[in-house]
Amino acid sequence: MARWRAIGLFLPAWILPALLGWAAGSARADDGRESSPTPETAIGRPGEVLRAFFTEQDVQKRALLARQFAEVAPPQWPVVIQMLHRTAPFPSLAPKTHALETPADGDAPGVRYLMRIPPAYRHDAGVAWPVVIGCHGTGGSAGGFMDYVEVMLGPDADKYVIVCPEAPTVGVYRPEASMIDYPLRVLDDVRRRVNVDSNRTVLTGYSKGGYTTWGTVLFSPGQWGGAAPMAAWPMTEAGTAGTTFYLENVLHLAVQAHWGEHDILPGQTQGINTLSRQADDGMKALGAARYEGIQYAGQGHQIDLDGPRVRGFIAGARRDPFPARFRMVFHRVSLGRAWYVRAVTGSKPDFNFAARQTLRADKPMDAQEARRMILEREAFEINVTADAGKNSLDIRATNLREIEVELSPLRMDFGRAMTVKANGLKLLDGTQAVDWVELLETARRTCDFERLVGLRLRRGIPPKAR
Repeated sequence: MARWRAIGLFLPAWILPALLGWAAGSARADDGRESSPTPETAIGRPGEVLRAFFTEQDVQKRALLARQFAEVAPPQWPVVIQMLHRTAPFPSLAPKTHALETPADGDAPGVRYLMRIPPAYRHDAGVAWPVVIGCHGTGGSAGGFMDYVEVMLGPDADKYVIVCPEAPTVGVYRPEASMIDYPLRVLDDVRRRVNVDSNRTVLTGYSKGGYTTWGTVLFSPGQWGGAAPMAAWPMTEAGTAGTTFYLENVLHLAVQAHWGEHDILPGQTQGINTLSRQADDGMKALGAARYEGIQYAGQGHQIDLDGPRVRGFIAGARRDPFPARFRMVFHRVSLGRAWYVRAVTGSKPDFNFAARQTLRADKPMDAQEARRMILEREAFEINVTADAGKNSLDIRATNLREIEVELSPLRMDFGRAMTVKANGLKLLDGTQAVDWVELLETARRTCDFERLVGLRLRRGIPPKAR
């Protein structure tokens, strides 16, 4: 993962310590099979082929096995998902708290984390489990926050695999790559160790961990079933000017935000409370149907959490991995990783938040308004509209010259002609069979079995500036 760090015009260093720390309805495959749930999954020959695919180390042999599976695969996509969960090999893990570490990522060291396996979990039972990942605050630890999450979940604790990472940096939160990438690295590692229901992964955190929760889901919303940031506002490199700027990225994500009414330091005019209310107003203005903001009257940074309300949110949070319509804005190409259309190459450099910026204006404006106009001018943007009737995707991308599109049989009908356009250019026009090698290799690599990718397109597109 790219590593970056910027504190400048948009986020003065002094402010940081002060702020603290479709499931398919009627999708068909190329052979026209209907996607509908069935009460159980028959293993037999298809299961044998899948097991062999997961354990085979030779990529060419796996391709042969994928094609064999295509010949005997069950006709319903939910059953295919069930089979992936039942045949994928997972290590045996005792019901206790395990100390683990992700692999290193380039020059970034592994992330250490604790994972609590509940008593009922069985690695070979073929049952997918929901996961709660909790990020600790400044001065905290994975162990301390594990205790907090267990208390928060109360009687529901044994219904989840609970994961608490150690933050990769000490001190207060800074919106750096390491701080918003480490929950993703942990989630990737957990999926390889545990049979995870990836539509039910919830990210939460308190104070510094709340900032991490916001920062992570703003730029990877398609990885999560829900997010519950606590005692934090959506701080990014854009600083307070960006408090509401990126919120549209999470319109399809279940979010429950918590903050104290009086969470502000003496002498401040803006604090966690005021900026959380600003974000709350922004989400409501966007019509965010899956958002809930909870302000704790009379409380400061240490809030007495409404446990039943949090438990209800986590129990009900579900991901839609392929929403029909979404918009994603970002200022680094590496952060354009939402849902199923992702940025690959920009038609301009990433925005330098630390550099001095100029803006021509025909009227007086305050600094915040000027900063927001600069953010709008310099942003990369992806807008996607899926039309089920036309079996089409219309993609409008700004300041990008290359994108990657993941077409899923859970969203597109592979039994009919499909059209995919980007900035007016047709990337696909006609009938296309499911690429079973791509589908199974993606499942094997990510262990995100709820995101079936039937075809992957990586294409150059006509650049479009603002």
